[in-house]
Amino acid sequence: MEKHHLDPASAAALDELVREVTAQVSTVHGAEFHRLAAVLAHELPRGLREVFVDFRLREPSGALLLSGLPVDDDRIGPTPAHWYPDPDEVSPSLREEVAFGLLAQLLGDPFGFATLHNGLLVHNIIPIKGYEKEQIAFGSDEKLEWHTEEAFHVHRSAYTALLCLRNPAGAPTTYADIADLEISAADRAVLRQPLFETRPSGSHSAERNKFRELLPESDHERWGRSFAATEGIHSDPVVQPVLRGAEDRPYLCLDPDCMTAVDDEAAAALARLVAEVDRRIQDVTLTPGDVLFMDNDRAIHGRKPFKAHFDGNDRWLKRMNIARDLRPSRDRRLSPDSRVIF
Repeated sequence: MEKHHLDPASAAALDELVREVTAQVSTVHGAEFHRLAAVLAHELPRGLREVFVDFRLREPSGALLLSGLPVDDDRIGPTPAHWYPDPDEVSPSLREEVAFGLLAQLLGDPFGFATLHNGLLVHNIIPIKGYEKEQIAFGSDEKLEWHTEEAFHVHRSAYTALLCLRNPAGAPTTYADIADLEISAADRAVLRQPLFETRPSGSHSAERNKFRELLPESDHERWGRSFAATEGIHSDPVVQPVLRGAEDRPYLCLDPDCMTAVDDEAAAALARLVAEVDRRIQDVTLTPGDVLFMDNDRAIHGRKPFKAHFDGNDRWLKRMNIARDLRPSRDRRLSPDSRVIF
């Protein structure tokens, strides 16, 4: 894992850009913010930009951990009880979200899925009462099994980013890099074949979103079709390989909870790969101001269980999906600069 700490000069320069952005926009979920952020990201300190360009182009590791981003614990207020923001209020963590968005622009274009968090571009990753034992980001009592983010989706993110605002229990994120895995030549050959049925997680269901409550009625039909199409993948799953790319440095797409091998040979190879990931998995305990950028083609991630108290002081992360290029998803977005994939 690559690591970089924001020095005081870089933190001050980033803060100046955040002030400029927040004087013009009041949300990070609209195209206006991302157009502005894409321009201003070029004004971040050269040394910081070099770190991100190196991570993107040379692919030295499956993750980049940036520390030292200022987080004002008093200003951001209590950990929210729900993932959805009040549309009539400016987010109390807007400054942190803007900084997060500026940094993300150094890797690509943030985007959202219509079937995940109602298409929001920055997600609240928090424990929610009633979901403690669920295998989704809102759980807490149960381990969130490691996975490639949105493994089923043809337009899944190139990078998944997590910004830590609060983590009083020290709940670790789990992480493994394909470069650290020992996979036999025989298994590699099997894992490169399209022998693995992949289905969506429960996070993409209409029941786990609030599109009917939070969206105008005129949008319900379009959003509803997206949920129906995603639901259809359960009966007609995506069939794909687990490994692809260069022989010596392959890319990985792996979500054992949502993946089924089509024959015994593939199932055995998949089981051995899962065991190897379990052997190599490591903990990354994020603290406030840490930002973890994970290469979604190389790294898998999850989370260990923790005890949520629902007292306003629970673990609170922000999550963002980032594409290297938005154009391949153009037929599923409403306009060239729209960032929601239907």
